[in-house]
Amino acid sequence: MRFRVEEDVFRMFPQFCRGIVMAAGIDNSRQAPELEALLREQEDRVRQDPQIDLATHPRLLAWKDAYRQFGSNPNKFTPSIVFLAKQAKSGKSVRSISPAVDAFNLISIKHLIPCGGDDMDKVEDDLTLGRANSNETFAPIFKPEEIEHPDAGEIIYVNRKTGRVLCRRWNWRNGDFSKLTPETRNLAINVDGMMPAISREEIEQAAEGLKELLARFCGGSVFIHYLDAQNREVEVHF
Repeated sequence: MRFRVEEDVFRMFPQFCRGIVMAAGIDNSRQAPELEALLREQEDRVRQDPQIDLATHPRLLAWKDAYRQFGSNPNKFTPSIVFLAKQAKSGKSVRSISPAVDAFNLISIKHLIPCGGDDMDKVEDDLTLGRANSNETFAPIFKPEEIEHPDAGEIIYVNRKTGRVLCRRWNWRNGDFSKLTPETRNLAINVDGMMPAISREEIEQAAEGLKELLARFCGGSVFIHYLDAQNREVEVHF
């Protein structure tokens, strides 16, 4: 499996860094009340922290600005981390879905950065972050029958081999075919940082924190790779 970020993305966002936390042979069907409790703690922390302002926090603004740069309206299509922060601030809890999803939501809220995961047994050959040509196909999560096409130039997470989109507008909405389920055994979770709003050190701390949570609550073998402007591609064998 090849993970890559295309040059066009780094041309627009040279300080972007992606941590890819990969896990093989996990059990994502376990009950994990302790993990859910940790997730609620992070939601409460965001809710009560006056320094986390939805309108001014640099990590939220960085993703709103990124959306505008590739031609998407962040007020209409909300970046995932902005959505999660709004949920926390309004007192709404993220629904607990499975240990792996709870783990990356916890890390996302804790560090105020986007995270998203996919089932590696549903993808062929490559996972690519790049710009859309609008020929790709996308079925929104939990709506597999609704086929749509991304806008030309939109940044998408896509399986170039098949043209199937895993996530539209970078981190706005996940596709259905690669979603994590209790049956997922092999996965990859992206931990995305837009420097300088977040440091490379904290991006790596977030990825390491996610690795620890997955190992603790899902088992299996967990490892991390990083993609940046100097290292745009990595090949991984699950």
